[in-house]
Amino acid sequence: MTSFIKLELFEREAATPELNVKQLSLLLCGEDPELKTADIPDEKQEAYNIYYRYISKWRQASGVLHGGNGSNQPADVMFAMAYPLIDADLTPESIKKRCFDAVALIANRNGGKEILYKIGGEHLYNIGVEIGRNKRGAHRKIDEESNSLKLLGLLCILLAKKVGHSYLKNGEPAISSIYNDVVKLAEDEEISLKGISKSTVYKKIREALDVLVLGDD
Repeated sequence: MTSFIKLELFEREAATPELNVKQLSLLLCGEDPELKTADIPDEKQEAYNIYYRYISKWRQASGVLHGGNGSNQPADVMFAMAYPLIDADLTPESIKKRCFDAVALIANRNGGKEILYKIGGEHLYNIGVEIGRNKRGAHRKIDEESNSLKLLGLLCILLAKKVGHSYLKNGEPAISSIYNDVVKLAEDEEISLKGISKSTVYKKIREALDVLVLGDD
């Protein structure tokens, strides 16, 4: 089992017992939950504002959670509330999985589906019903995503070892060099780079390398 202190940031945060609206909004954006609002990257500011408003409104309307936006709330309820907000590019894999696990956990409790309805309406209620019916298939999808990241990480390491110095930085694949060559290749082959922004490439390769470090524990 991997030591807790050796886990990456989002793996650790997925294990938190409670968190507040701001912290959850930052995690969904792929940012440190303790990041100051003024330091949120410009390209993520809009997403953060949307998340914050949505979670704040459902927290207040639910009748399940008490206190203000700054009050810590039970992690299972908060992560379940966030499940419909997951973004394929922004949200870290460990946070995606935590949100899914929270919905599944609550859905399987007595009266759990009613709680899902209160914190996310009919949409989240239906997700809970579907997860209850097909939990194994949903977990398989998460495993497939993890395996795809593992393959990406291995390919990056293989590429770095084959190419050598220009693709290595401090013993790890040089993501910036890889990205620049991917852009050049796409331009030469006249392939659209839509959906393959610099930040997305950095994030996915970083996550892929983290998966290799963490292993399957």
